[in-house]
Amino acid sequence: MTTWQEIIQRYHIKYSNQIAKTASPLRDLFQITCIDYIKIHQTGKFSYLTTRPDCAEYYASEQLYLSDPYFRHPSTHQAGFFPMESLGSNEFKANNHKVSNQFNLHFPLILSKKSEDFVEFFGFAGENPTALQSLFLYNPPLFSLFATHFKKELSSLLRKLDEESYSLIELQGDSFYEGVAPPCAIAEKSLHAYLIALGKQKEVRLASSLTPRERDCLKLLIHGNSAKDSAMQLHLSPRTIESYLENIKNKLCCSSKRELFSIAANFVDLGLL
Repeated sequence: MTTWQEIIQRYHIKYSNQIAKTASPLRDLFQITCIDYIKIHQTGKFSYLTTRPDCAEYYASEQLYLSDPYFRHPSTHQAGFFPMESLGSNEFKANNHKVSNQFNLHFPLILSKKSEDFVEFFGFAGENPTALQSLFLYNPPLFSLFATHFKKELSSLLRKLDEESYSLIELQGDSFYEGVAPPCAIAEKSLHAYLIALGKQKEVRLASSLTPRERDCLKLLIHGNSAKDSAMQLHLSPRTIESYLENIKNKLCCSSKRELFSIAANFVDLGLL
């Protein structure tokens, strides 16, 4: 299994010119000088590329990954855009400030993309935070467009890196499975009041009827986990998970798992799950 330091030498440094060229549109036009790509599999396999190997070396040498909430199991993450510091402990935020100041990288922004088997993060930061903020506020689709471009241009390198990726489970142990609170700056009471004002009383009522464990099962379902996978993560039996899902279907008046998935996806869109 390839180590973090070996990844930096074999990929970040060796292919730095190719990576920099791919990232040049954001760097040259919008002063986004640091771009990170992270891929985490359900199995714990971890891939990482960056335009700033010096920052990556510092991150590894100081073991800052131990407090990093992004280096967790894919089921603990959500898809979307959010500031890097919307997750994590005070220790993580303090470490992030230390890195930002030392390497002159500010307003780190995360784009998270999820599939059935893994989660991908694209991190963006720059020496001019105003330029990054303006791009995000007025043209957020450009980040998603860049993510597609990045993966296409570096596809062969990413495939090779994926084959040699190392395990976050070996790096972090049980911490890899610790849940991450979703980024949310709105109190639940205020969110519910807002949704009700917009005519979403039924959705609020149905989502509120679920127990914490039922919500856990529904989150894992929407993230593509089977009953067996969910059982392993929640330390329950597959039969118990199926029982929870049946209870959820009854509460939400669903006749099929497809309908349940659709309702759960709507809950996610409304910030209720």
